[in-house]
Amino acid sequence: MPGQSNGAPVPHLLLVCPRHDVLGKFVGLPVALTVVHRPGGDRELEASLSLDVVDADFTDADALLAVAREVHARRPVDAVLGLTELSLHPVSVVAEALGARGNPPATLALTQDKAAMRARLRDRGLGTVAHRVCAGVEEARALIRGCPAGVVLKPVDGNGGTGVHLARTEEELDRAWAWASGARSGFAWPQGESPSRVLAEEFLTGREFSVESLSAAGRHRVLAVTRKHTSGAPHFVETGHDLPAPLPPDRYRAVADAAVDALDAVGYAWGPCHTEVMLAEDGERATVVEINARQGGDQIWELVHHVTGVDLLQGAVLALAHGVLPGPATGLAGGASIRYLTPRPGRVTEVTGVAEALAVEGVIRIGELPSVGDELAPLGDSWNRAGHVVAAGPDPKSAADAADTAAALLGVRTDGRGTR
Repeated sequence: MPGQSNGAPVPHLLLVCPRHDVLGKFVGLPVALTVVHRPGGDRELEASLSLDVVDADFTDADALLAVAREVHARRPVDAVLGLTELSLHPVSVVAEALGARGNPPATLALTQDKAAMRARLRDRGLGTVAHRVCAGVEEARALIRGCPAGVVLKPVDGNGGTGVHLARTEEELDRAWAWASGARSGFAWPQGESPSRVLAEEFLTGREFSVESLSAAGRHRVLAVTRKHTSGAPHFVETGHDLPAPLPPDRYRAVADAAVDALDAVGYAWGPCHTEVMLAEDGERATVVEINARQGGDQIWELVHHVTGVDLLQGAVLALAHGVLPGPATGLAGGASIRYLTPRPGRVTEVTGVAEALAVEGVIRIGELPSVGDELAPLGDSWNRAGHVVAAGPDPKSAADAADTAAALLGVRTDGRGTR
């Protein structure tokens, strides 16, 4: 790593639990890295690319802070960046305690508690939805009576689409409540416990998008608006994304502006963010659904790079280390898409069509396919999908068509013994 620049020390970034496939992105950046590695497993790659590698349970704020203080004593930490959902709150605690750049715990609390986020947006005069944190199903029943389209139940602090269930009528509430209140995250809730609070919120009709952004010192740059495909009711599992979203300029701006206003409202100041927005059918109302204080999942950061030329992960490091946002850039593609496979649940008996799918013009790669013998659970959240296709093209439609065509060529057959 570079050591000095114009006589000034290179900023020191504490990088928490980066995946091996993204570590190489940081080679050559003007930043000194110390990597926090979860105890166990291989750390050779981290050691070759950083000043030091330290072990800590990054999901435990006290444990992470103790290790961070030791690192800080050896060389002051200028910024802290977490790249996984469960590291975000501990990272915010460390940043505040060390006086380093990073979003404070109060901001993270608003992004990870969906009810608190909605209350803040309402208090700032921003559009939100009718909602209620419910201790029992009867409280959800009281809300649904004022919501003609129904309500969506979800864990207040869920992730990965876990525990989401639509109830259009009072008769459907018991099943939805059982699903949401008994949900367990794909990362596993702390101590293996189920979430204790369920959020009931008015069901919004329209089209859902996400806004991919980077922030530095409270300044925001919207890099892209992404169209979302889902499995539909009742769980709305994400099955694909198209970037950029096919929207007229005024509606594109409405979605982007809603996200930026929400970031300002919660005090978001540093790093990548993935904000989900529902645009009403008439295009007149853009409502923020969730704020995720990280880069978007589902390889969205990869789609952003193909289209805009901006690497979100490199950009996040530079934003935190140097307080800069990326300038205008042009990617190699006019559009990029990803599609997820959602075969029948059961034991996988055959996987076919890989060569044919890879031969489709525009397909970049195929990933995370199951193997014969794997057991596929029913599609209830993002953790139960079975592989994906990434494609790019000269325009959004050609990218989407390539991803759709390739996904249709892939066959994941099961014995069908699982249940939907």
